[in-house]
Amino acid sequence: MGREIDLRNRLATRLTEARRQDLHAKAADISNAMPVNQAIAIESFSHETGNPSKIVATGQTPTKDQYIKRALDYVQDIGPALGFAPTQATEYVPDPNVQKTSTGATAVYLQQHYKGIPIFQAAQTVRFSPNDTLTDTVGDTITVDQPLPVAPRLSVQEAVLKAAQHVAEPTPDEMGEKDQFGEAMDHPKVDVQGFQPKVTAMFASRADHPCVLEAGPFGSEFKANLIWFPAATGLLLGWEIIVTMPGYEGQFRTIVDADNGEILYCKDLVKSLFRANVVFPDGSTPRQMKTLPIPLADLTLPAPPPGSLPNGFPDPWVASDRTIGNCVRAHLGVNGPSFQGLPQGGDVVFDPASPTGDEQKVLNIFYLNCFIHDFFYLLHFREADGNFQTDKFGRGGIGGDPVDARAHSGVVRGTANMITPVEGTNPIMNMGLVSSTNRHTAFDASVVFHEFTHGVTNRLVAGPQNTSALEAPQSIGMGEGWGDYIACTILKKDVVGDWVVGRAQGIRGFPYDSAFPDHFGKLGAGRYAADPNSGQPRDEHNVGEIWCATLREMNRNIGDSLGLQLVVDALKLAPPNPSFLEMRDSILTALDNQLVAGKLSPPEHDAARVGVWKAFAKFGMGPAAQSNGSQLNGIVADFQTP
Repeated sequence: MGREIDLRNRLATRLTEARRQDLHAKAADISNAMPVNQAIAIESFSHETGNPSKIVATGQTPTKDQYIKRALDYVQDIGPALGFAPTQATEYVPDPNVQKTSTGATAVYLQQHYKGIPIFQAAQTVRFSPNDTLTDTVGDTITVDQPLPVAPRLSVQEAVLKAAQHVAEPTPDEMGEKDQFGEAMDHPKVDVQGFQPKVTAMFASRADHPCVLEAGPFGSEFKANLIWFPAATGLLLGWEIIVTMPGYEGQFRTIVDADNGEILYCKDLVKSLFRANVVFPDGSTPRQMKTLPIPLADLTLPAPPPGSLPNGFPDPWVASDRTIGNCVRAHLGVNGPSFQGLPQGGDVVFDPASPTGDEQKVLNIFYLNCFIHDFFYLLHFREADGNFQTDKFGRGGIGGDPVDARAHSGVVRGTANMITPVEGTNPIMNMGLVSSTNRHTAFDASVVFHEFTHGVTNRLVAGPQNTSALEAPQSIGMGEGWGDYIACTILKKDVVGDWVVGRAQGIRGFPYDSAFPDHFGKLGAGRYAADPNSGQPRDEHNVGEIWCATLREMNRNIGDSLGLQLVVDALKLAPPNPSFLEMRDSILTALDNQLVAGKLSPPEHDAARVGVWKAFAKFGMGPAAQSNGSQLNGIVADFQTP
């Protein structure tokens, strides 16, 4: 199993319905005791801790500065709703560095302690909006039901020796492994015979007893401190020790049980390679082993110019060894587990036993969400634009909203869908089974890409805080069309969902080729008709087909790369609830901006403008086209170019 160990029972759930109701009741009691118009509400729970993972605050008074004090006061006030037991102190230590995003939003980081000793990976991020209003807190809380003594039986020297002995020799299953280049993995070994750890500095006045010990035969001094470790049976007192291998060829965070010397946790902190065996682009092809993150060249877009991306991008896809990362948390069903990779030759490998089983479904939606996150990042759907990330790395925007991607074993409503609330709240993606073919949407990239694009367009049109900017009849149709357009463009095909439904034509009325038969002038009639009561399309997917066909024709005229960039730029320039014609004009404005910015020469701009107009005129959206705003009436087609 390698030297890495984690004795937390991650797959166990402490969240019961009774626990959920009890915490909701505590939140209601706290709200009732607050000043008028102030309240809190639990928005989501952690299945591992049984406590809230997000609590939203409303009615807080905006106040500049004093963020740390306000954060500490707030968690103290809502301690029972966070999950603190009646006899447990609401004990946090703040990070003195307060983070500010480019929009002025603020984050305060609080580490949970018990009796002055930190609890492993238990922390809260208290967030403030750009106008300095406290909005919510996100993170994990550990409940301590019974008082625990601080009585380590092992000295720090004994614990360091245990940790050193554990990591000194690679295990048999680590030997003979090769790296991703086919080279033998050279696992360092350390001779610990006769090694006696010696303390060089100790801060005995602090509850966690931080210490520094001589390096001995290792690569650097040992750093150690007491820590609480959340095991399945409750909190255990341990020694947390950083062990550095010679030459810095490895560095292990190791937690040793302070009572009996058992290794509770060991993690190599030197960046591992993550590899995943995935189905791409759909179930008609065998699985492929991919290194994560994939190279930017594999995203089908031109290499961005130097300096246009943050240092180190693409950012890591995997947080540790599960299908959980900065931009997506993929798991089975509503509350089911994520999929865990296994150590292999220094790497972490995600390789489900069955290529069609539930674990593969979870892995696949994780991979596809990460892929298209980076794809849109290259097109400038980034942190400040409201993209989906836990950590925004100080690049702007509000964090804490990775995609909650759910692979359902069976059928779900609509087969596949995406819900996208305002920035800072997780979008939810549901991928289900097509019962007629017994094929799963998690194995069809065109379906996953389509659904993810709903999230992008909802965040970009009128900004990430407006959740009703794509609800007019033409707008809602374009939402479907954009999803098909992105999927078809990435996968270089003219249909979507063809594999999962087992039909070459896919799930739409016509392929998106140059022979697509319908146009803007047909909106409001036939398969593009509106419901007489609501005015909404009887089937928004049908309306979206005309929009997608137009954009695909535009790409054929001006190229995929420029077409994609114009579409994403136009989303940012669009009014709320735009019509087809307003989006056409936004695309033309985005094209003109390419000229102003010097990204296109005048001849290139002029040629592209001809190509854009040619596509829109072909589908009845020439300069004289008309409609009653974004409604499906008053439609007048124009097939002429300017």
